[in-house]
Amino acid sequence: MSRSSNSTDVETGPSDDHHQQHQQEVPSESAPSRSATPAAPASPSHSIMSGDIPLSPTETASGDDMLEDDDDGSTGGTSGSSNQRPKKKSSPTKVVINTVRVVLPKVEPLPWCTFFSLSFKVAIPAAIYILLFSLMGFGMDVFYYLADRYGQYAAAAGIGTLAFITTMYLFDFTDWKSPAGKVCRKATWWIFVGGITVVILLTTGDYPYGPICLFALYTPMWLVTIKNVFFSDTRTRTYVSWLSGPLFFVSLLTGLVWMVWTFLRDENEWNEVTRVYYAESAGCKPDFETYPQCASESDPEEVCFTIPEEYSEIVFPEGCDPECTKVYDNCLNTFILWVGPMLVGMVLFFMSFFCTFLRTENDEKDVINFAKLWIFLLFTVWLTSALAGVAAGVSTALLAITLASFVGSAIFMASSISSSERRVQTKGFWERIKDKWGAHLDAVRGLVVVLTAPIAVIYLFMSVLNQAVRKIGLPISKSLQTDEERKDFVTSRARRQIQTFRSWDRSKVFTYAVFWGFAFMVMQVIVARFTVLFLSWLIEKTTPLGLWAVTGIMIGVGLLMFMLPPVPGVPIYLTLGIVTLATGRETLGIIGCMLYGAAVSLCLKLLACTLQQKAIGEQLSNYVSVRKAVQINSNLIKSMRLILGQRRWFSVDKVAILIGGPDWPTSVLCGLMKLDLFPILLGTTPVIFLILPTMLTGSFTYMSGLTLDDGQLEFPWAGVLATMSAALTAIVQ
Repeated sequence: MSRSSNSTDVETGPSDDHHQQHQQEVPSESAPSRSATPAAPASPSHSIMSGDIPLSPTETASGDDMLEDDDDGSTGGTSGSSNQRPKKKSSPTKVVINTVRVVLPKVEPLPWCTFFSLSFKVAIPAAIYILLFSLMGFGMDVFYYLADRYGQYAAAAGIGTLAFITTMYLFDFTDWKSPAGKVCRKATWWIFVGGITVVILLTTGDYPYGPICLFALYTPMWLVTIKNVFFSDTRTRTYVSWLSGPLFFVSLLTGLVWMVWTFLRDENEWNEVTRVYYAESAGCKPDFETYPQCASESDPEEVCFTIPEEYSEIVFPEGCDPECTKVYDNCLNTFILWVGPMLVGMVLFFMSFFCTFLRTENDEKDVINFAKLWIFLLFTVWLTSALAGVAAGVSTALLAITLASFVGSAIFMASSISSSERRVQTKGFWERIKDKWGAHLDAVRGLVVVLTAPIAVIYLFMSVLNQAVRKIGLPISKSLQTDEERKDFVTSRARRQIQTFRSWDRSKVFTYAVFWGFAFMVMQVIVARFTVLFLSWLIEKTTPLGLWAVTGIMIGVGLLMFMLPPVPGVPIYLTLGIVTLATGRETLGIIGCMLYGAAVSLCLKLLACTLQQKAIGEQLSNYVSVRKAVQINSNLIKSMRLILGQRRWFSVDKVAILIGGPDWPTSVLCGLMKLDLFPILLGTTPVIFLILPTMLTGSFTYMSGLTLDDGQLEFPWAGVLATMSAALTAIVQ
């Protein structure tokens, strides 16, 4: 039934009910019912490849008074039948397809010959990296050779490269247009890229993730080279659309080969024995400053333990503590070497998705889904490294790889799209940003000012030097065309950027910049540090007390902290997990203490919500200025009131608002809207699933530090469970 016929039916009113029923019993040829003529299903390739899900006839209509067809063809409306067609559930097949779409890039169908030819070419950089910089190849020898023999030249190479590119920038090498100038310009870029490469390779001892970052930067350049050499007659847009499939295929193949390799032999697995063995082989220096007792008595520069050739176990002689393996905890080299092939697969996976964004048809949901998937992959690698005991350096490595992947993708985009098309796309993107987020641009500009102020000062200083060189009138420098340029002390490009900056509402921008800085100080320094220090002091003082006294103290302190808007509930639950186990283990046991801590945490949360809603929110609801400040009559607040006022206590949308929103603002808003307290508290009880991982993190962390009389850990598995609980906390919180 079309939208126009629906609106006509609404206007007929009750007098036409009999006529409507007759029309439904005898479907006409001009307006067939849905049951008589079902809508043709959309092409599967269109639904999966483009990301568009075809809408049903009822989904294409809009408006609250629109009629919905029943399965038997009847029509319900404002005065018709009261039985409306229930919402059609997605079939299991569609659910699976929609789920798979999130983790798969859009692949362009290709002939098998072209697909495998492209896949082979794409795999060449991956094979080179795995051969030279991973344990599957000669990575251990290469790392040790570079770090041990040439690492001391890294600083000189870095200073030389920086001085060279700075000098060429002052001479405006990017504006050299003559044939000889173009050759020198390309040579300058190659020297600069080569210098950066040498510096990164020479610093592999300190920054072992450098080679994988180079791989992320050079792979897009390699793809452009493939285009220019083998597919010069192919349109760039077409070539880019071809790359998604081969890149994704090679990424999966790389990950599969690495997994098979890890299970081939015991020494290929990552465990405590191989970690220590590879650290010694890579030349990592033991941390004897932190663990002086772990040095060998015969040779103070060697560790006190040994590893047999069969890699079966670590031999600790008498007087050598098993914790001495921690002397290599800061050695990230070996883990990067071991996990390198998987990181290669992740970079290629990133590129496969990025190629889909350069196609003519793309959806913002694809970008959001890929961002979620990429964050999940990074978190998975971090969790794996945390369980392996090297999480401290891996987080930095993952950030560096992500940044390098974005930079490499930007280079690929700049090389794949013409300058005119790039300007058009940039302008369109900026217009969409202004239309959607124009009201918040000043806040973003304030953040940019805070983050890039030092870089902007250096850039202006270099612009002044560049302009001074231009005024000298050297043949290789850019000539000044107008008197205005000759009188200016910065370059014309810097002047345009300064004018753009001056066109901003600088009072608002600087105000937001101050707010950003203040927020950082409050959240990251004052609140975070003070909270940790205060709770640490509280744990120390309450440990000798009894369980019930500690419970009363924690409830009082927790309520006080919950009344402060900036303080989240995470440190409170974390502290409860520690102090309840420390004081009640002898009385309740470990499991009993965990259950007791969870119950106290839930009661504390509900009590805090009660006070926030009744004592703060409802009392402030009588002030018009407060109601105006929170926009109580806006569509957003009205929607929240409609959802939170549902009769169902545990509806998904209601629970999502109550436990997904920030603690203090959500409860106070409930009071401002004068909602009933009991249904709100019941809808908040699922917060126990967010409290449990946080509280268990505190409990397992405390247990991981307990030792027996002989110095051995009482719960050696607690550290792993603490890491897993912390990872789960990071997800749910």
